[in-house]
Amino acid sequence: MKSLNHTQLKLLTFVSFICLLIPSSILGLWIYVCARNVGTPQPEIVAIFKDYFPNFLHGRWDTTLLSMIFCVLSIVLSGISMKLSGKIWKVINTIIVIISSILLFFDLWTMM
Repeated sequence: MKSLNHTQLKLLTFVSFICLLIPSSILGLWIYVCARNVGTPQPEIVAIFKDYFPNFLHGRWDTTLLSMIFCVLSIVLSGISMKLSGKIWKVINTIIVIISSILLFFDLWTMM
């Protein structure tokens, strides 16, 4: 397998961060909808949350699965990018892996 150069590894770190933003945004939107609609019954909160997404993501687990896919992708890409020699890049990739792992855990927990 061909070894990646530093520029490609840095690009993978950036893509990994972008992948992390998607599940973070989904969770942030859920928190926003819940906080804005305190006292509203759960089914209405879920309906409001789903209104922010296109129709093909209105299934029961669609946004959760989307979030999980991007968390795993972010973990894999950051894991590959751990080969970067600079300390700052290792710290960035470690933080991305930790946050993605936490979000993945939350996603798995919500499916129980």
